[in-house]
Amino acid sequence: MTSFEQRLQRIEDRHRIEELRATYCFLVDDGRFDELVDRCFAADARCDFRDAHGVIAPLISTGRAEILTFFTQVVASLLHDMCHTVHNHRIVVDGDSAHGDCYFELTAMHPATNEAVVGAGRYCDRYRRVEGAWYFAERVAIIAHMAPLDEGWVRRRLLRVLTGE
Repeated sequence: MTSFEQRLQRIEDRHRIEELRATYCFLVDDGRFDELVDRCFAADARCDFRDAHGVIAPLISTGRAEILTFFTQVVASLLHDMCHTVHNHRIVVDGDSAHGDCYFELTAMHPATNEAVVGAGRYCDRYRRVEGAWYFAERVAIIAHMAPLDEGWVRRRLLRVLTGE
């Protein structure tokens, strides 16, 4: 492959990875968890959700079955009507693997209290190309804050709205 072809391939790979990240957001927000796991995660993927300050124990799932359970039982029970976005993409491609990070922001409703919730954090990812398609090999979500909208993220931080603290 020529230098031009290599550069073009890296640009295309970056674009496909950004599309993977966006598809992930839409599928999570729509509650389409079966499709999410099949379309976005490698068979042996690892998913790790944690808060940035270590207040709550990390929620770690390995493999598609555990990841599906995490989304259907944990995410679906904590947040409804979610709308989240990703931005500030950084991606490094190395052949059939890649890594990168991006910020996320979200709005949602807490089903137990019907409170509007705002949150933000960073996704730190590893990717793998399998048969021409990019998948998450690992997705680490580091949650900086999540709080009721009417209180703001500064007054009641770090998932307290979800844990009732």
